[in-house]
Amino acid sequence: MSSSRGARRRPRPGRRVLWWILSGVLVLVLAVGGGAWWYISGLTGGIGHAKNVFDRSKLNGAGERPAADPAAGKAMNILMVGSDTRDGATTGSEGKDGFKTALGNRTDTMILMHVPSDRSAISSVSIPRDSWVPIPGHGEAKINAALSWGGPNLLVATVENLTKVRVDHYVAVDFEGFKTTIDQLGGVDITLDQALHDPQQKVSFSKGRNHFDGATALKFVRQRHGLPRGDFDRVVHQQMLLSAVAGKVLSQGVLSHPLKTRELLGSMTNTMTVDDGFSLSGMAGLAGSLKGIKQTDLEFRTIPTTGTGWRQKQSVVLLDPTRDAQLFDAIRKDTAWPDAKPSETWTP
Repeated sequence: MSSSRGARRRPRPGRRVLWWILSGVLVLVLAVGGGAWWYISGLTGGIGHAKNVFDRSKLNGAGERPAADPAAGKAMNILMVGSDTRDGATTGSEGKDGFKTALGNRTDTMILMHVPSDRSAISSVSIPRDSWVPIPGHGEAKINAALSWGGPNLLVATVENLTKVRVDHYVAVDFEGFKTTIDQLGGVDITLDQALHDPQQKVSFSKGRNHFDGATALKFVRQRHGLPRGDFDRVVHQQMLLSAVAGKVLSQGVLSHPLKTRELLGSMTNTMTVDDGFSLSGMAGLAGSLKGIKQTDLEFRTIPTTGTGWRQKQSVVLLDPTRDAQLFDAIRKDTAWPDAKPSETWTP
């Protein structure tokens, strides 16, 4: 499928949707305006801030950050991380440098989101957590180890070195806390084209429409066993959940009546950590520039790979250097993305 996300196109008519950064920032920034600043400012106290995320001075072997390509104009790249605190960390607790999710916990989702300079679309590239990559100061390892070993700083440096794309902002969402948001939405609906069973979690999902509460939704995105393509299908599950939450937020009227949904907004902001340079005014400004975006203007991709293999007695995902370079070159320059294999792309 050829991606038109990097190409320029006029937003189509119809119901407008601004969906970005796992829905938390979505609701936060769109609610700003019309005298609601005082209300939203009060909620931002729940957002954690990761300090000095882009500082490489203490990272051994990280090198210099990639420069922003002048050809990209006002395009923006945001690294989104879904952290899983199943191991006992308290949701919302402050850690090193303001990082909410304690170091050492799992990083189950990594998405590089690209917003083109003309704000005509939002495209996201998922990087499987088991991707085998160079990590500054540590040699090669699974990419999710970067967060455990060095927090957001090392993770951002790893992603930037891998992609040669300069990351403008960092946003992390705690999945354990995110389930509260799903429950407050009354659950979400996800349609599957085949029935699935996860023997490890002892849960089954039906072919067709499934209604998930927060706990079941987390089991859905955590599933690793019983999937035809393993972690690759797991990434698609994560993408499907994010899209489903976006649709439910819209149907609940949150965008039109933010003052009626204080608990929902509070739960969303309480699951988030952002870099300390991502201010409320910056979020609001980006929101204003994306008012023409609809759910059909979203695209999810998975980074091109050559499949799986074994490294240091570990099952890992092997990236495709040639095709990866082509994709990230397009992101860096804000040009049309190269064609993707059907298995690498998913749209709502």
